[in-house]
Formats: sequence, structure tokens, C-alpha cells
Amino acid sequence: MKHTKQTAISLLMALILMLSLAACGGGDTSAAGTYKLTSMDLEGMSMDIKQLEELSGVEMNITLELKKNGDFSLDMAALDESDSLSGTWKADGNNLTLTSDGEDVTGTLDGKTLVLKQGSESLTFEKK
Repeated sequence: MKHTKQTAISLLMALILMLSLAACGGGDTSAAGTYKLTSMDLEGMSMDIKQLEELSGVEMNITLELKKNGDFSLDMAALDESDSLSGTWKADGNNLTLTSDGEDVTGTLDGKTLVLKQGSESLTFEKK
């Protein structure tokens, strides 16, 4: 159980590092809305958030809000800890770019599914 909680914490830390993102704003606002993290693929290991919560016994709440004004906020909570990140976003068709602290993370939007990728890592969010 301790190892599973450490894995959950490690995955969350990787998520936070990955999303210590990237410089833009404006663009198509049809992607605007609130998205909840449903799965992640880190270093070749795919994890469904519900399964990770069950294995670790730790509830995780990771929500991405894309605001119509081109701003975004990412709120993360687990193990009685919380953190947030903010920046700007822009869409070009189905392609999306999030920018925070001069770093960019790109993604694709397919219906209500948003997949953010950086290198071989990806995060999948579903629109609420």
C-alpha cells in the first residue's frame, strides 16, 4: 500500500512538472469549458485515474478549466495537498496549446476528449 501511494504521488509530481507549461492566448473558444483528468500515460505506463485511486486509496481531483477569454487554470488535489497552475491557451482547429511560464504544452481535442502531450507523456481529460 505504501508503494502504491508513493507511485500515486510520483505520478502527480510528474503531472505537475509536465504541466509547468507553456505563451499564447485567444483563438477559437469552442474548446472552452471544464475538463477532468481521466487517464495518463507516463514513461510507457498507462494509468486510469479511477484505477489509480482504487490502488492507492487516494482520491485525486485534477481539473482543467479553459476560459473563453483565453486563460486556463489547472487545479490538482490529492493527499490533502493542492496546487494550481494558470496560463493562457489557444486553439487552432483541433489543436490546442497551453502556455504557462514561457513553456508550451500541445494537445488535440476530439469531441469532449482533450489529450495533452509532451514528449512521450500524455494526459487525457474529458469535458464535463
